[in-house]
Amino acid sequence: MVFIDLAFSYALLLWHMLWPITFGLALSALVRSYIPTDTIVHRLGGNHLESAGLSVTLGAVSSVCNYATIGMGHTLREKGASWSNTLAFMISSTNVGITMLVAVYGFLGIRFLEIMVATAFAFIILAYLLAIAIKMPEPDVTVSTDKGESSHGNAWGKACSFFRDDLNMTRKDILVGLLVASSVSVLMPSSWWELLFWNVHEHGFLAWLWNAVIGIIIAILTFGCSIGNVSLAAVLWWNGVSPGGVMAFLLSSLLTVPMLRMSSQYYGLSVTIRQATVLFSSILLSCLLMDYILDSTSIYLVRSNMIAANSGDRAIITLILNLLIGGLGLIMFWKGKEGEDGCSI
Repeated sequence: MVFIDLAFSYALLLWHMLWPITFGLALSALVRSYIPTDTIVHRLGGNHLESAGLSVTLGAVSSVCNYATIGMGHTLREKGASWSNTLAFMISSTNVGITMLVAVYGFLGIRFLEIMVATAFAFIILAYLLAIAIKMPEPDVTVSTDKGESSHGNAWGKACSFFRDDLNMTRKDILVGLLVASSVSVLMPSSWWELLFWNVHEHGFLAWLWNAVIGIIIAILTFGCSIGNVSLAAVLWWNGVSPGGVMAFLLSSLLTVPMLRMSSQYYGLSVTIRQATVLFSSILLSCLLMDYILDSTSIYLVRSNMIAANSGDRAIITLILNLLIGGLGLIMFWKGKEGEDGCSI
């Protein structure tokens, strides 16, 4: 019986996530196909408002794969981008990217999405300022004459290659993330979450701090990618975990062991420790700030299960969206075969 429940829960999550993930990947790919990356990379060397905005924008339309994000961050560093702009790019790519936002909306609704975006931008600002404050090392600039133009196909062909590459890189994390989320929702009683995460009303600031730290630790231990973590974040939210705990879990994908190991290979242990310190501190502070604002303003948050609520007319809408957007995804994935050399940034 348990296996039937697990299979049903997994299938239900996968069905309701099909169109948001496909839509996000397709939209991201279409936008990126029109952006000549290297023409703006050279403008990211200075720490000012324009360069920060460009970094965040580039990250938001870039690849949703954590490994690709770390690799692209290294490329930006080699091309002369400052550490602050590099971190802004990586945080934006993994937390406010198009696919991530659509997935969060599909699972958790518009109000949670608004709070998540506000917290993510606080995370970006804090990381940006902390990287400047602790004087992260300057890059060893490698001069490049590459104009960032793809050598194969028109914008549509490039978009399809982006889509195929991103799906190939993220599908394992997405499927594993859905499996973990469905397993946890079936096997783990809500009382366990109450023991692991403190009640905010009983403990106040200490609960905010504890829940944020536990959220980060869970993200590190699960090794998930940003998009793959959305489903488990939804389970945490539906089981009453505090906003800060859920946000900390969602924002910590760059702190997992594989990501830190990859950073260490690029920059060395010393720089990676400083980078992890900036990320950890910024996540913690942004989640504490968000919890404080929510507590002070008494904003009411609905913890309804968006998947379970999708019945009747909403079920029909989900079916239509899956057929239309899922069909578009199949077309783009098939068309992307023509760009087997890959073109993802």
